[in-house]
Amino acid sequence: MRFAGIQDRDRRKDAVTAGLFVAAVWLFLSVFFDFYYDLNDDTAMKDILSGTYTGEPDGHNIQMLYPLGWCIALCYRLLPAVPWYGIFLCLCQFGAVWAAVSCILHYVKKPEKKPAAALLLTFGIVSLFLYEFVFVQYTVTAGLLVCGALVRLLAGPGEDEAGFFRYQAGTAAMICLAFCLRTEMTLLLCPFLGLTVLLRLAGTGSGQDEDGQDADLSHAGRRRIFLKYGGFVLGTALLLGLSLAADSVAYGSGEWKAFRQFFDDRTRVYDFYGLPEYEKHRAFYEAAGISEAQYMLLDNYNFDLDEGIDTEMMGQIASYAAAHQETGPARRLYLSLYTYIYRFTHGQELAFDLLAVFSYFLLFRLAMAEKNRKLLGSLAMTGLVRTGLWLFLLYRGRVPERITHPLYLAELTMLGLLFLFHGASLRWKKFERSAILSLYVVLLVCTAVEKSGTAGLEYKGREQRNEQWQAWKAYCEEKPKRFYYLDVYSTVAYSEKLFSDTSPAFRNFDLLGGWCVKSPAAAEKRERAGIGNAQAALLKGSAYFVTDHTKEERKPDFLIGYYKEKGMDVALQQEDVCGSFSIYRILETD
Repeated sequence: MRFAGIQDRDRRKDAVTAGLFVAAVWLFLSVFFDFYYDLNDDTAMKDILSGTYTGEPDGHNIQMLYPLGWCIALCYRLLPAVPWYGIFLCLCQFGAVWAAVSCILHYVKKPEKKPAAALLLTFGIVSLFLYEFVFVQYTVTAGLLVCGALVRLLAGPGEDEAGFFRYQAGTAAMICLAFCLRTEMTLLLCPFLGLTVLLRLAGTGSGQDEDGQDADLSHAGRRRIFLKYGGFVLGTALLLGLSLAADSVAYGSGEWKAFRQFFDDRTRVYDFYGLPEYEKHRAFYEAAGISEAQYMLLDNYNFDLDEGIDTEMMGQIASYAAAHQETGPARRLYLSLYTYIYRFTHGQELAFDLLAVFSYFLLFRLAMAEKNRKLLGSLAMTGLVRTGLWLFLLYRGRVPERITHPLYLAELTMLGLLFLFHGASLRWKKFERSAILSLYVVLLVCTAVEKSGTAGLEYKGREQRNEQWQAWKAYCEEKPKRFYYLDVYSTVAYSEKLFSDTSPAFRNFDLLGGWCVKSPAAAEKRERAGIGNAQAALLKGSAYFVTDHTKEERKPDFLIGYYKEKGMDVALQQEDVCGSFSIYRILETD
């Protein structure tokens, strides 16, 4: 089947068909659920972009590259009340699904079968990612964009067709968008993008004849393929390089450079190495001039209280923690291999694993029956790429679902595309084809039921928990001249909706820790609020400390010990209560 034989009119029809089904999915989720930011990372990014954090929309939202942040912040400047960041994430997620489905529909010969194919494709993607579509996270969104680009690369127009660069320019834009949104996620999936280009260079993809066999290519034809895809790769790399360069310029000031180093070291400590225990590593802490009170702030994540916890200190801790890991490289590699096998054999991601195993098995059977060495090679390379990436993640010791699920999807996307391009050579009987299709449908239906149940329970839980958060924000709006510092771990259970609470008004509270503190943005927020550093502001009464009184471990008593180490005797006076939150004032005693 050749992409070149499809007329522009048919392409538009396929795009419309795919758009209708994707819009139906969005409508379904909107009616039965709503869209939440999954983590407070996205909420903090939204606050900076919209201006509720510093008082003015700002593209320096730390997590994404500046060119994308600047564009979203510009939208907020033009129309402040519109939830641009939420709209952007939803458009990226559903747009990636639409791009993939509309591209694959070009390969469905019979028009009457295209709606069924669109239904199966959209249902399959949403079944696997229903939770992620309801609870939106920017890392997953970047992964979906890359997977959409994978489809466009392997199933897009052939190199000998008109409009090749025009079409693949959209693919490059998706990759660049994902790169700006979440650079690390895009780089993680880059091996799959590279594999896709290699498969196109080898003739897999739209460069097949009407029977689904790989077309024989002349020397000139291979040279043309190499030049066109080489141009695509270079053009995409140029876009990514320009994005990085613009980001480097935007964060080029000394303050931002220092904060970025602090941010990277903080990530190394908390996400990878762990904070070394004080008693066990007392010699290091004392030599570095880090007191027990400072360690306590680092341990409970309220380190913005101490100005001494700076870039230099965090760098020392990160270097020490990296050098004193309990397991060496060889042991970590062994544990990575063991965990890799354990996760698979114990079904920790059962739905994804079953779909992958069945796909590998059926494609391997097809390749052996047809003696298709190219398909065997494609399967082997896909397996090697997925194994290498999994071992990389396990070796680093960080495998949250927001990273592993896009990795699974990229693998399943590759396997699905191999089915698409080699399926015409299947010699199975009709009932065998029906049985295989039914198997996938049953798996997806079971997954949809499980995911909808999980999403439903989480949605109800968030609706209940967030009543406290909404009450707290309303409380702060009633007292705009006050400023509040919140205990970090008292807020981790709360989140916000994408399309509700879109007021751009400045928020007169901040976390006493988290990834945004110590940044120029945090300094700008304090300046807007008219307060100095957190330690002095709390002591002078120009800021209040807030914690969750329903949790015994969140008691604010650590503040007494901290100020005492600084040579000040203080007392905590409870000023007010808002739901589960207690508001304290710190008073210096004689």
